[in-house]
Amino acid sequence: MVDVWVGPAPRSWAYLFAMGVLGVFIGALLFLEPALAIRLLVYSLGIVAVVVAVLFFAGAAFFSRGGGPLVPLLLAIGALVLAIGVLALLNPGLVGGFVAVIAAALLIVGGLGMAGTAVFQRASLAGRVLSAGGGVLLAVLGLLFLFHAAFTASLVVRLVGIFLMAAGVVSLAGSLVRWWRERRAQPRYIDAELVEH
Repeated sequence: MVDVWVGPAPRSWAYLFAMGVLGVFIGALLFLEPALAIRLLVYSLGIVAVVVAVLFFAGAAFFSRGGGPLVPLLLAIGALVLAIGVLALLNPGLVGGFVAVIAAALLIVGGLGMAGTAVFQRASLAGRVLSAGGGVLLAVLGLLFLFHAAFTASLVVRLVGIFLMAAGVVSLAGSLVRWWRERRAQPRYIDAELVEH
């Protein structure tokens, strides 16, 4: 019996190079223009919400033949999602503020919950301290989002931009190393003529 492992093929240097260029470009955009990046994100969420609303309406039309309580629920959810999508496209600042408040609440509750459960973990002391510290940092980030949403959102977007630029540079370096290895691994051919005797 023969075992065969079929896994993903190794990516070529061109793929790594393209991902590196894309990462550096998007990271630079996020770092240099965080307000534009946030606005584009809210517009994208608005477009996605409109598409999801259309899918809810299509689902309601599909299930309307059989009747039942699912149709009004799908119509109500579709109308709500459509309203949020249109509002995001017409007034992105309002939706951005709404998302910031929800993110702040989630960060505060999640951070305090993480810090609280760190006390009862069966991990080492260092693990509990790190978990509690991470929870406190999340809660502080949530409070910053709550009281200084524009500054905190800009800071977070810039940090994501720095991360993407660093990942892009690493990917570019990896693509150059892989290109060099592939180039060295190619067989060298000798110019020769075949002479028959």
